[in-house]
Amino acid sequence: MRGFLSYHSEYFRALFSSNFKERQMDEIPIGDVSYEDFALLVSTFYPKPAFPNDNTVEIILKMARRFLVSSAISSAEHHLITNSTIENEKLLWLADEYGMPTLLEKCIREINTVENAKQLKKSEKYGQLSDKTKVKVYERLMDSM
Repeated sequence: MRGFLSYHSEYFRALFSSNFKERQMDEIPIGDVSYEDFALLVSTFYPKPAFPNDNTVEIILKMARRFLVSSAISSAEHHLITNSTIENEKLLWLADEYGMPTLLEKCIREINTVENAKQLKKSEKYGQLSDKTKVKVYERLMDSM
C-alpha cells in the first residue's frame, strides 16, 4: 500500500522517502481525517478506481488537496464537467478553490448575460472567489456585450 500511496500522492512520497519517523512506522496517524473520507480518496486509484459523484466530489477534492493527489482532482474535474448537476455558481467556486482550469473556463462561459453576473455577485460564494477569477468573469461579461 505504501507504494500505491507514494505513486499517487506527493505527500506520501515525501513522507515515506525521507527521514520522517513515520517512514519506519507500520501505522501512520493522519490527524483529523475520518477513515471513510480517506478511503474515499484512496478508492479513486486503488485497487479499482471509483469515480466521484455529486455527493462525494467535495470530500474527494478536500482529501486530494490535503494529500496532494492530483489524479483525484483530475477525476473530480472530469465528473464536474461531464456529469454533475451542481449549479454553476458552486462549480465556479470549486474550480477556483481546487485549481481546475478546464472547469473554470466552462463555468465562466456560462456567465453570458448581465443578469447571470448580477446573480453570481449576490451569491455567498462570490466573496470567496480569487481576484483572478473575478477578473475572468468580468472579462467574459465585457466580451459578451
